[in-house]
Parts: sequence; structure tokens; C-alpha cells
Amino acid sequence: MTQNISIKLNAWIICAVLVITNLITIGVWQPWANKTISDRTIVVSGSTTIEAEPDQFVFNPYYQKEGTDKTVVNTEVSNLSKTIIAKIKETGVNDSAIKTDVSSYDNSTYNLENEVDTFISTLSITITLKDKDLAQKVQDYLASTEASGSITPYITFSTTKQKELEAQTRSAALIDAKSKAEASAKQLGTTLGKVITITDISSSGVTPFPWMNYAGGSSDSSISSDTKSSYAIQPGLNEYSFSIQVTYELK
Repeated sequence: MTQNISIKLNAWIICAVLVITNLITIGVWQPWANKTISDRTIVVSGSTTIEAEPDQFVFNPYYQKEGTDKTVVNTEVSNLSKTIIAKIKETGVNDSAIKTDVSSYDNSTYNLENEVDTFISTLSITITLKDKDLAQKVQDYLASTEASGSITPYITFSTTKQKELEAQTRSAALIDAKSKAEASAKQLGTTLGKVITITDISSSGVTPFPWMNYAGGSSDSSISSDTKSSYAIQPGLNEYSFSIQVTYELK
């Protein structure tokens, strides 16, 4: 006796199975992925250096008081700070360009008879300017004070100037990288394809150290209080360098 078995399938179930199967196929195939990039690549670095006039002048003088009475020393430093800051503002410097810091510590020295305890307080002033003429006025005033350290500014690029220089050097660095990549590809008997990745390596301006005296070359540019004039500020030219790394496809 022969039995006939019939299976009735719901049309919705069939459609669902087909949709799921198609989704799995598409997921494995990944048609959205870029299949045109070759597995062969070349990585090169490009760099460039330009010279530009720095536009920022930073002063870092400091003043130190010492004594056996802590209250007296602190008062002297406080009064000195008010006097110096007032004079600096008279030259035309804004509050936002002046930063002060006071540090103090106990100091013990020894002689043949006993220990001598003193108190030392240091007033440090940082003045950041963008105007050369104003910087010259500040330096002239600092030269008349009993400042220690450097009274000549260290001269560097401002943040705004660095962004401008980066925009200029980036283009040149990309051209340098492409030139190197094309030369390498030619030696390998192939040609360049599309750019795969671009990575910034570094950007920097050559900044003089603050303890250097740019006018006279001395490592300590403090000038005695009876000096009524100071060196002429000459910004000169600083170097700004930028490097970039580029990965190219090789056809």
C-alpha cells in the first residue's frame, strides 16, 4: 500500500527563509568593501622646513629676597611685585599678558660656630607679547631693575603663526612624499595607485632657549640696576619643520 505524504508550507515562511539566506550571502560577500585596493603598498615620509620671522616675545625675569624674618621677606616681595607689575603696565602691557608666581623656602647654612636659618622668597614673572616695539619697552624697563635670569625675551612662533606655517609646510611635505613614492615605484617597475593613509609625524619650530641672550650671547643676561638702556631686540628668522607619512597603493 503506497502512502502519499504532502507538506504544506506557508508562503510567509518561505519568504522569510529566502530573505535570511540572501542577507547571509551579502554579509559574506561584503559588496560595500573596497576590493580595488592592491595588497601591495609603499610607505614614505615627506618633510619640509621653511624660515619665518617669529612673532612672540616671552620674558622670564625673577627677583629674590632673603632674610631671617619670614614676614619681612614676604612683605618685601609683595611690594616689589606691585611696583614692577605697575611699571610694566605703564609701558602698555595688558593684564592678560602678565603672569606671576612666588615660591618660598627655608634655607639653612652653617658656619664654624652655629647654624643660620634664613627664609628665601622668589618672585617669577612671565610676560608674553606679540608686539616687538612693546617688547623693547618692557626690556628697557627690566634692564633698570635688579632682575635675575634673562631680561631679554626668548623669541618664538605664536600658536596662530604655527597654524599658518603648518598649512604652508603640509602641502610641501605631501609633494615631497609623493615625489619619493614615485621614484621608488619607478625603481620597482610599477606605478602609484591611490593614497591609503596619511599620518602627521611631527611639526616644530626651532625655539631659542630662554636662558640665551640673543643680543649679546651671554648665558646670564641680568643687568645691574644702574643700567638705563638695553640691547635692541632682533627677532631674526626661525626654522619651522613639518613631516608627514603617506601610504600609497602600488598597481
